[in-house]
Amino acid sequence: MCVVYLQVIAQSDSITISGVVTDFKNNPKDSCLVELFNGNFKTAYETKTDKKGKYTLIVKKGNYLALGALRMSEYPLAGSTLPKDDQRLEFWAWNVIAQEDLTVNIRYNRLEVYGVNIFRIQGADPGYTIYCRPMSLSRGFSKPELNLDQIDLCPDPEELEVRVKINGIPVNVNLKQKVRESSDGLLCAYLLHVDLPKEKTSKSYDVFHIEMTDKGNGDKGEAVCFKMKKDYQ
Repeated sequence: MCVVYLQVIAQSDSITISGVVTDFKNNPKDSCLVELFNGNFKTAYETKTDKKGKYTLIVKKGNYLALGALRMSEYPLAGSTLPKDDQRLEFWAWNVIAQEDLTVNIRYNRLEVYGVNIFRIQGADPGYTIYCRPMSLSRGFSKPELNLDQIDLCPDPEELEVRVKINGIPVNVNLKQKVRESSDGLLCAYLLHVDLPKEKTSKSYDVFHIEMTDKGNGDKGEAVCFKMKKDYQ
């Protein structure tokens, strides 16, 4: 009876994160590393996708910094020996709220959407401000004489297509503003302003889906971010 009791307690303290990893043409990505990270970017859980691109993680309930995914053999910073056209940058889901079973379907390609933060500016127009850093691998490879960390990988506004969904429903993108993250101008990011979701959910959080395309070279990428709702009285 004690063993059964402990098993029930363990199950109630755990949830499942699962999904499918594909490219942007819906082809499954097998042998893709999927990692869930603690707040210090230390790996808490990891697994690899099967032949159909499916993955499953059974994790302790809680809030996690990020969920990342990539075939390491495709990653240039891991010493990939693949042709440059076959190399990729990773997918990220940020501020993962793992309080119940989650489905996180993943697509990644050659544009990484890194460091997503979402907030509301009090007293401003209703909506959310999204901060993130889009990085295009093709832009990095366009200057073979330089290392990736010596190149601005971030497309300019007229070359960046942005689509945002909140809880699966598209919202308007009202602003795309490129900003510097470093004094040398090599690290750049974006401030986006989007409408509030038109439909409210009963959950304590919203899920943002951000898809970006570098129109200059066709690189695509996406990120997911979980955002707790404010409970002001």
